[in-house]
Amino acid sequence: MKISFYFKGIFGLLLMGLLVTACKKEEVQEPEDFQELSFDSEAVLDLLPAGLENSDDFYAQLCVSYVTTGVDMSSFAGSMVVPGDAQNSSGDTWQWSWNYGGESLTYIWSFDEDGSKRSWSMDIQYNGGPLLDYVDAWEYKDGSGGEVLYNFNWATLGEEEPSETLNWKYVWKKNGAGDYTIDWYWESDSQEYTYLTQYSIIVKADGSGSLDTYSEGSKLYHMVWDAQGNGSWVMGDDEDSGSWTAG
Repeated sequence: MKISFYFKGIFGLLLMGLLVTACKKEEVQEPEDFQELSFDSEAVLDLLPAGLENSDDFYAQLCVSYVTTGVDMSSFAGSMVVPGDAQNSSGDTWQWSWNYGGESLTYIWSFDEDGSKRSWSMDIQYNGGPLLDYVDAWEYKDGSGGEVLYNFNWATLGEEEPSETLNWKYVWKKNGAGDYTIDWYWESDSQEYTYLTQYSIIVKADGSGSLDTYSEGSKLYHMVWDAQGNGSWVMGDDEDSGSWTAG
């Protein structure tokens, strides 16, 4: 990843944090006919066994931390709610702006649905410049799966040719038994690495599950746990391994 893009991405995250904080200071209410994304990370985390969460083993706590990170979209939650003062520009499209210190960001947020799916799309416009992709998301109406992709190219703030694309992508499925499969990717179109970070998580309805984490194409950990919270881990390609007992 090129250094210039990295620091612009970090700046973008800080700016987005200001945006979310600013939104929370106001009491917002989304338009009545706008549908929110139904995926609930807390519903997944609530399935984790108490024995796993209460274990004082380092790797058990690392496992909980990885799962929490892999399902957490809270950094962007404020952006996925249409504020009450948004203007309905056409059909299911809303627009609103945020201004600070002479700088402005305008959100253009569209919603669509058919018989089986809901979908969302958001662009960001910086200081009246070109529209930049920010969010593309969809989910099945029955809650059985979906995808959210956050594009960080908007953080280049009008740079004509971003050095490379950088996305955060969440993909989830929920089967009829209530088992979740969640994949979180920090992906790039870099020639060196496709996925800078990847988490693949399974949390079953009985609380058991598994986790695989990767960084720049190399496996970091494979972890599994049972419904009571007992578990085991393997680092990399069998470089080291161990187990833990439920707390």
